[in-house]
Amino acid sequence: MTDSGTESGAPRWDGAGPRPLADRLLLDTWERASALAPVGRPLALLAAVWPDHGWERLAAEPLGRFTARLAGLRRSLVGDAVEAVASCPSCAGLVEVGFQLSLLSGSGSGGSAGSGGPDVGAVVGWESGAELSITAEGHEVRCRPVTTGDLLAVLGSADPASALLARCVTGAVRLGEPGEPGEPGAPGEPGAPGEAVPAGELPAGVRASVEEALAAADPHAEPLLGLDCPACDTQWWAPFDLGAFLWAEVERLALHTLGEVDVLARAYGWRESDILALGRIRRRRYLDLVRA
Repeated sequence: MTDSGTESGAPRWDGAGPRPLADRLLLDTWERASALAPVGRPLALLAAVWPDHGWERLAAEPLGRFTARLAGLRRSLVGDAVEAVASCPSCAGLVEVGFQLSLLSGSGSGGSAGSGGPDVGAVVGWESGAELSITAEGHEVRCRPVTTGDLLAVLGSADPASALLARCVTGAVRLGEPGEPGEPGAPGEPGAPGEAVPAGELPAGVRASVEEALAAADPHAEPLLGLDCPACDTQWWAPFDLGAFLWAEVERLALHTLGEVDVLARAYGWRESDILALGRIRRRRYLDLVRA
């Protein structure tokens, strides 16, 4: 039905930038990703539209950059406007949420001087995975941003939060003045300044400071929405899981496309590949004729 190697009406891809998630690619990607754990499905979507990057490179990107890629894919598929519902934590009532996805890309900031928080060192090239240096409660900790690869790696862990921290902390040492010989904290003794500290042995306050600093340095890793319940006036911050939201939309689009293929295959005896090659506009015109 077509002499073209691309779907009629679909944007042509010249190999630069993201590849359009046209119907055939959408169905193939949806089918493959359905077998993955939920946290891996957004990665499969991005790997399909950024084939030159590959799974490993995308999985190693900071979550903020990964989320920005998901936002770009979502805009290309559905648009910028988001409509959803959330459950009020106080009265359990449903709250309608509407916003522009581009609003989630505003800049954030790290810890501020005099706030009582950790001392966050300057981050150069954080988007490309540079390390962050944090000083808190007599410890100096170096860490890197959380990635999708990290989230996949800690699946099934008995303590995912600790496992995630251990992956992101690249080094930690004690600070301070050395103690007297033979006493705790003396050179060569446990607790001595400069001694390396495993991530699992960091004090709770230091761990909390690391988590806070990581969130501040990569503010778009977990977008938050400020919501207000009209029924009980409760205000709260709700996390917006763009990956899960986008996957639900991709699944809806895939099932809708399969429904269209089914109708036309029954009516005309066409193959799936031929129907998808028609392109969406012409396909819908045939659907109108079938349903007339």
